[in-house]
Amino acid sequence: MTIDTPPKSLLRRILRGIFTVPLALWIFLEEWVWDEMLAFMSWLGKLPPIHWLETQLAKLPPYAAVIAFIIPAAILLPFKLAAFWLIAHGHGVYGLWVFIIAKVIGTAFLARIFSLTKPALLTIGWFNRAYLAIIGWKERLYAYVRALPAYQRIRELARALKIAVKDWWRAKFGGA
Repeated sequence: MTIDTPPKSLLRRILRGIFTVPLALWIFLEEWVWDEMLAFMSWLGKLPPIHWLETQLAKLPPYAAVIAFIIPAAILLPFKLAAFWLIAHGHGVYGLWVFIIAKVIGTAFLARIFSLTKPALLTIGWFNRAYLAIIGWKERLYAYVRALPAYQRIRELARALKIAVKDWWRAKFGGA
């Protein structure tokens, strides 16, 4: 930083650093839950009645697909609001559990419905533009976080720990 750097730029960089890492962690967690729930829901989709329902969802026209995509979020919104009400009224643990359960269930349904209706959804101009904008923003956020020295150091430590655990396992139990 030079002496002639405007304070607004410095403040923006500080705020960006403060908010970017927690936001990136939230997105990483959300994607992990999304991927795990999608795998579970895909397995569940092999059951005959669920398979039939999923086949019908995949056939939906674009705007019906939007409605199907919104329904799980709308159904779970009251549970999330109840979770915040519980937290606000001194029942933090219960509220947190209600929120987490609603979030996981909602993510599971959204992930599966999105995977089934994505082709139809992406034919809608505004949805496609929003999707591409969100994906672009997410990729820029990830690139920013991956470039942070703290992130790179944590990755190095994680790799070293993984190697150490594998070496310990081989030494202790003999094998891969």
